[in-house]
Amino acid sequence: MIEAVAELGRFVLEGKSKSVSQEGSSSDVLSNNLSSFLSRIESEKILFILLNQNQGKFEYCGLELQDPMESRTQFYLFSQGAKGGGTNFSPTCTLVKPKATKNMSEAQIKDNIKSQVEKTFQQKVENWFSNKAQPLAKKFSKLKILTQSDADFIEKITQTIKEQRKRIIDDISQTIYDIELKKGNSILLSFLINGKYIGEYEIFKLFLLELIKEKNQRSSSQDKTCSLCKQKRENVSGMVNVFKFYTIDKPGFIKGGFSPENAWKNFPVCSSCHTHLSRGRKYLEQNLQFKFYNFRYLLIPKFTLGFDSEYAEILDILEKTQKDIRLGERKLEHITDDENEILEIVSEFNDSMSVTFLFLTTQMGAERIVLLIEDVFPSHLKNIFDAKRHTEKKFRKLFDNPDIDFTFQQIKYFFSKSNRLRKKPDLDSYFLEITESIFKKKPIDFDFLLSHFCRRLQDDIVNSDLSAFYVSCSYAMEVLEFLSKLNILKLKGDEMNMPFETPFDEILNEFPVASANPAVKGIILVGALCDMLLRIQSAGLKKAPGKMPPFAKNLKGLRLKQADIISLLPKIENKLMEYSAFGKAKKLVAATASDLLLKAPADWKLSSDEVSFYFACGMNLGQKIRDLAKKLTNDIEEAEDEE
Repeated sequence: MIEAVAELGRFVLEGKSKSVSQEGSSSDVLSNNLSSFLSRIESEKILFILLNQNQGKFEYCGLELQDPMESRTQFYLFSQGAKGGGTNFSPTCTLVKPKATKNMSEAQIKDNIKSQVEKTFQQKVENWFSNKAQPLAKKFSKLKILTQSDADFIEKITQTIKEQRKRIIDDISQTIYDIELKKGNSILLSFLINGKYIGEYEIFKLFLLELIKEKNQRSSSQDKTCSLCKQKRENVSGMVNVFKFYTIDKPGFIKGGFSPENAWKNFPVCSSCHTHLSRGRKYLEQNLQFKFYNFRYLLIPKFTLGFDSEYAEILDILEKTQKDIRLGERKLEHITDDENEILEIVSEFNDSMSVTFLFLTTQMGAERIVLLIEDVFPSHLKNIFDAKRHTEKKFRKLFDNPDIDFTFQQIKYFFSKSNRLRKKPDLDSYFLEITESIFKKKPIDFDFLLSHFCRRLQDDIVNSDLSAFYVSCSYAMEVLEFLSKLNILKLKGDEMNMPFETPFDEILNEFPVASANPAVKGIILVGALCDMLLRIQSAGLKKAPGKMPPFAKNLKGLRLKQADIISLLPKIENKLMEYSAFGKAKKLVAATASDLLLKAPADWKLSSDEVSFYFACGMNLGQKIRDLAKKLTNDIEEAEDEE
């Protein structure tokens, strides 16, 4: 996976370097290398400290507030170093507005803001100029890399910041107090010097790259093999933090002892590969980062043959597709909740490439891989979209609903919370396991799904929400159909060696779990008959839409067993006769169900979840089975009260 990111970065950088080489600008080459190490701008506003030169000195001229612009990211020169008390690789930093409680006075709120601003300003700005920029300016001027006037430039800015410290901190604090920020958002603090962004000055860009280089050299070794390009290099470093999967400030993460100097042994990377890896990650975040419900993932392309011409064509297609989607000029089918998803486009490529899904989450400044799905080929993505379309077509026809759209939302529906009263999802790990199984063609056990289906269905019954119950049933059936079409649904073997035909097989045989065990089909038909009764009761009693009719109390909260089904059938028949609604169509359903249950073994060997789920599915198919029964019996007198 890491190799694929580095290869992507190499291709992007080489492509750009070829285009700028014709101009021969060293500044452009420096900017291209630099872009790999810039941090993502996520702040709501950018606050600039204005410094203007007058008669050889700099004057503080106040502040300027701007909205961030993606096209100016390189000008802001934000490259985050150590979090907390450490300085960044440039004087650009983020400021967070402290939370204010209801009992705090205005003066207390302002003091709180000023205290935090002062601390951040000292750590991130003053320390950068005094402890980073000034020593580098002296070092480079001695080496003739910088002129004396460049060194004086840094010296004069540092002096102005020291002299105007109080004014700057007071102005920043007041501005932050006045700004209304969305919850959790921040402000980016940077400089405008003589009307120019710091990213427009070569000296600031040079310092940033040098500071990154110095950091990498803290844990490095000479004449060792790079873990990415597999070449012996003059220098390799272990301080590569493009993906923060581990940190070397904790002894347990350091190979070969507790000394940070040995950290290079964990993941030795040469300077070229570090640049490629950084650029690759940046490209992914800008072009191939997507949402996946509560998560985000990077879609990493990998080419088995590695032809640059094909690489360029694929990346151009992906970039153009993203642009067209965002401009509203193109709409694709999607299987997730991200409208910018481009997996349908990827599914149209040939298998000379594959993609990796890297799901990441950030915790305490470090990153954690929550799921890594490697080497998913376009042909399998096509199978997934074919299964999606098959499921939609089938259920749109079955329920006469052209708006049915199958995505992973139907799966997420059952794998969010183990209890609807919970505030936060606690079933994400199961949801990700299923996601991995779908993309990697791993079998998914029916019993595992069943327990989560039933939990949701039982909640709907307990909460007397019949409308939600039917939605849950439909979603469960769609999920099973989708997985069955992908050939990854692992069902129990049939208990009987010969199938039992019924008048309703054109419906039942289309349902993946309707097996050759007659009990299963019988339970489904009892559920269908119960649905017909409940609809009659709802119509007759003028129940509020979606609420449970009286007979629902016999369903025991949908925790049914074999004995319950056997006793339910005559109860339903008797109740239908009381309503004078037991016509030829319903009698055919009841008789078929009774015949199937009689032919079943004495012990059905079905769990409570299985019995309950088959019954619920029968209820969901109730109207479809009723319509077929009317057609088969030519029952024109069949009551329509339940419609």
